[in-house]
Parts: sequence; C-alpha cells; structure tokens
Amino acid sequence: MPTLDQLMSIAGVQGAIEFTDKGELGDMRGTLERSFAETAAQMCAANMAIYRMQATGWFKQTGQQGFLPERGFAFMGLDHVMMSVANKAVIGQSIDFDYDQAFRLFNAHVEG
Repeated sequence: MPTLDQLMSIAGVQGAIEFTDKGELGDMRGTLERSFAETAAQMCAANMAIYRMQATGWFKQTGQQGFLPERGFAFMGLDHVMMSVANKAVIGQSIDFDYDQAFRLFNAHVEG
C-alpha cells in the first residue's frame, strides 16, 4: 500500500488520509482542515460498509459472484475527486487530478 507521502505525489492531490473501518481519522497529510478530513474518513468507511452490505446481499439473492472482496471507490465531482482503497484516501481537484497515477499507486497494493 502506498504511503500517505507517496499519495501526496499524485498531481492535483490536496490531501491524503488514513482511516479505520469505523471511520476514525488516523494520520493525514496536505492542506485539508482536520474537520474536513474527519468527515472524509467517516464517508469513506460508510461507503465501503454500504457497498459490502449491498454486494453481500446481491450475492446471497442471485448467486452472482465478482463483487467481493471490495477494493475501493472513487467519487468524481465537478470540482473535486476522492479516491479510496484499503483505508487510505486522497482528495484533490478534478481538473488537475492524475487518475492514472492514482490507480497505479493504489492497484500496486491490490495486485502486488
């Protein structure tokens, strides 16, 4: 898994955070306000829990595989992006964000 400092090297990133499965903020880097980083940590953990619940329910109802294990997610808005994998996340400006670099860094952990 990339370090927070490695994640900060992605073009367009304003901050990088670590968080627990319960949404508690761990370490952080960048120019994020602490209260914003805490909210982002809660949002990341909640979204992963909701996805896990939906994927598990879908599998139980349909038998369709391939949705688990969950890896992460990305939210892209007009101005900002958040990408999260394995209890780490980056937040940045959409216009400058290097999606390819972020996927490579996060997927090095998943595939490696």
